[in-house]
Parts: sequence; C-alpha cells; structure tokens
Amino acid sequence: MVQVLSRWLAIGLAAVIFLGGHAAQAVDSAKIIGGVTVSERRWPVQVSIQYGSPSSHFCGGTLLSADWVMTASHCFYNSRGQLVLRASDLTVVAGTDNNSDGSGQRRSVTRLITHPSYNPTLDDNDIALLQLSQSVTINNPVMLATPATDAAWAGTGQVVTATGWGNTNATGTANYPSRLQQVDLTVTSQSSCNMAYGGDITANMICAASPGKDTCQGDSGGPLFASNHAGGVIQVGITSFGIGCAEADYPGVYTRVSRYNDWVRSYVPAALLSTTLQSGWWYVADQPARGYSIEFRSGRLYFAGYLYDTDGSAVWYTSSGSMNSATTYAGTLQKFAGGQTLTGPYAAPVMVGTVGSIAITFTSDTTAVMSLNGQVANLVRYDIAAGGVAAGPASGMPETGWYWNAAEGGRGYFIEAQRDQIFFGGFMYRADGQPVWYYFSAQAVANAAGGVTIQSPLNLCAGGQPVSDAAHVPTCASTGQSVALVFTNPFTATLMLPDGRAISLARFTLY
Repeated sequence: MVQVLSRWLAIGLAAVIFLGGHAAQAVDSAKIIGGVTVSERRWPVQVSIQYGSPSSHFCGGTLLSADWVMTASHCFYNSRGQLVLRASDLTVVAGTDNNSDGSGQRRSVTRLITHPSYNPTLDDNDIALLQLSQSVTINNPVMLATPATDAAWAGTGQVVTATGWGNTNATGTANYPSRLQQVDLTVTSQSSCNMAYGGDITANMICAASPGKDTCQGDSGGPLFASNHAGGVIQVGITSFGIGCAEADYPGVYTRVSRYNDWVRSYVPAALLSTTLQSGWWYVADQPARGYSIEFRSGRLYFAGYLYDTDGSAVWYTSSGSMNSATTYAGTLQKFAGGQTLTGPYAAPVMVGTVGSIAITFTSDTTAVMSLNGQVANLVRYDIAAGGVAAGPASGMPETGWYWNAAEGGRGYFIEAQRDQIFFGGFMYRADGQPVWYYFSAQAVANAAGGVTIQSPLNLCAGGQPVSDAAHVPTCASTGQSVALVFTNPFTATLMLPDGRAISLARFTLY
C-alpha cells in the first residue's frame, strides 16, 4: 500500500490532532496552489471549521442547509486513526470569504457524525456531518451530485473547481491565506489514479489534478465543484488526501459525494440533489413569443408560462410542486392579481385561483411533451445565443433561475445565461392589477465588481395565444423603458428600474 497523507497539518494542536486536507499548495502566497483569490461571495456555501480559543481554521466544509455542514471525517482523527475531536470542540464560521477579519456567522456544533464505515487507514468513506447550534443565513445551500450528474459533469477530463483556506506554499514555509482561494483542476481517470496510489483508490473516491495546481493542508473537508451547465455548480467531491501538494505524479483525492446521497439525506432530508434536466427557458417551436421558464430543484419543479389573456395582453401563470417521477410533473396553473407594477409602490398580490392544469413529460434533458389545459405541444430548450443550450454559460455569468427581493414578494425575475448572453423575464403587474411580463435579451459585460452588467430596453408582446386558444402570432415591441442588472457574483444583483430605483436581488430558494 502506498503511504498517503490526508490533507492534514499540525496547527497548534501539536500531537493531538492534524489539520485536514490534500489541498493544492501554490508557491504564490496569494493563491491556493496555482489558483486565485475568490471574488467576493462567489462561494457562499463554503464554511470554515475551527478549533481552539481563540479559534483557528483547520478544515473546510459546505452548508447542506441552514443547520448542517458536510465535511471530511479525517478532520477529526489523529495520525493514529483515533477520533480526538468532539462536537463541543468545534466552531463553524459561515458567510465570509475572510478568515482573519472576524466577519461571518459563528456557530458552535451540537453534533458530529462521522461515517460509520470511515477507514482512517485508507481514508475510504471520508465524509462527516456537523449539526449547528443555531441556524445560519443561507440563500441557496449546496447542490449535491447524484450518480447521473456526477457522470454527466465530472467525468474524466472535465474541469472541476476546489476551494479553501489551505496552505498556498507547496515547497517551503506553510502559508495560510486570509482570503478564500479557488483552483481549477481536471478529473483524472480512476485507473491512472489507482495506479499512482498503489491500488488504494476505491469507487468512493474521485481524483483531480492539473500541472502546478492542487489542494493542500487545511483545505480538507472543503468542496470540489463541477458546473451544472446552467451557471451554477454541484458538489462532486470533498477534499480528502494525497501525496504532497501539486506533486506531478499524484493527483488529489476527493470523497465522491454521489456515493452518499442516501446517507446524507438520512440526517438532512432537505439536502438538495441535482438533476441533469435543464433549468432555463423552454418554448414551443411553432408558437413564437410564447415561452416557459422551468426550474428544477431537488425533486421539485417551478413553472411560469409566458402567455396571453383573452384581451390579448401579456399574462403569466405559475405551477409548482414535487415531480411525480424523475421525468414527469403534473399540477394546476395559478393566476395572481393586484401586485406591484414596474415602477409603482410595493403591493402584495393575491392568488386569484387556478386557470387550468399542466402535465409535462421530459423525454430528454432538453425536450419535453407538455399538456396545457388539454392542448399537447412539444417543448424544447431555447437557444438564447447560437448553440447556447449546448455551450452553457460563459465563466462568471449568473446562475440560471429565479431571483427576487424578499421585501417585494410576488414579483420575480427569471434569468438565464448562455455564453455571454442573458435572457431576462420580469413577472409584474399592470396598473389594473392584472399580471404582465416584460423581457429582454442582451449581452453581459464584465464590471469592476468582478461580476457582469446587463442593460437593455424592456420589451412587451401582445395579441398572442391564450392558454386555451389556437395559436396566433403576437406583436412585440419595446416599452420605451430600460433596466440594468449589475451582478457582483452569480447569485446576487442590483436591478436598476426605469424610475432610478435600485432593488437588491438574490437567487430565490424555491423549496
């Protein structure tokens, strides 16, 4: 057996405990090994796990919910394979990128659960859960890989991203950064990784490496992310072990998260699982200007239809609930009224009632058959940019899905990015209180905050197909009013309305 080292290091605990992690170490003290400093709040699910008084960082983790953290079991064992830390020894710091300025939400830990089959010798089943003493504020918890999404987005040769506050110096005196770091790596084959480690790599592990890049000591327990092809990410791995840091012949080894879906959900039923079904804009090819925003999240679906009222005005209907199966959904269409206009003062809407029924069978990740009030149509994903569905979003684009301001409930915005193109749908109300929608499609440009800005006139359509009528082509035109979206990270933005008001938006936690 090849002798391997968990991403551990002695940090003020002397012989009692070793710090976690096979983390990449970079010679540049400003970087995880070969990586970069994270832009502000890019990874809001990342937490620091700390020990001592005053506490100091020794492992990373991710928020499964407002009350639970996922990390690595080896963080709590010493080099002799003995469990040496208890829940009462630990502090979790969430909601910050900086480990030295005292920011973030600090929580004690009431429960430490290491995997019952964890093998300290081989670091097999290297996963653990922490229950927090008090909830933290989190908009969207981490989305976990499943076997299907692991295969789709974290196969051999695909790019993944690791994050952490671990050692950034692979060759000399250890250096632990204050600011969170990230590094892009490439998934290596199981066979080559197993050969490098003398046969010790199991199906519960995933390996990743890139020349001069890695995770390192202190990154243990932190996440390995893969793109979900919709501007968001799923967690595919947990930083576990390796030989050295950024050693050319030894990839970093990570716990394969998709192997533990059932175990995690036995403690955290609300933990979010990913799907290969694509959130975004869908449409009926022969019915222009009639489209549908669909978001999938952990076995549930949220649908909003861009349709027309009997008077020809633009109107929208919604439906949401649990999927009936992995590929089917059925529910009722709901209509709202009386809510906030584009620039008017806030007014809470009321649900008028149901206007029909909807059933969708997804025949692939990008195609479906929909029955809307008994009318059957074939749906396909909408190419915002040429080949955009296949290409997905460019780096730094917003995460696809619903955005809102919690102080303005009942008014929301569905945003999708493909390449560097954004499609925006604003769900609001007319002056008479009836629901209406606005839209634009525009190119995003980088801004000084490290995010992107999109500015465009708002468009509106009229005269199109009502929910239960035959197809007819609408007329679309600019409203003469413009808005701007300024994103600071993929999950939060400021919406500049035509009257000059600035509204803070965040990704909506649907369920």
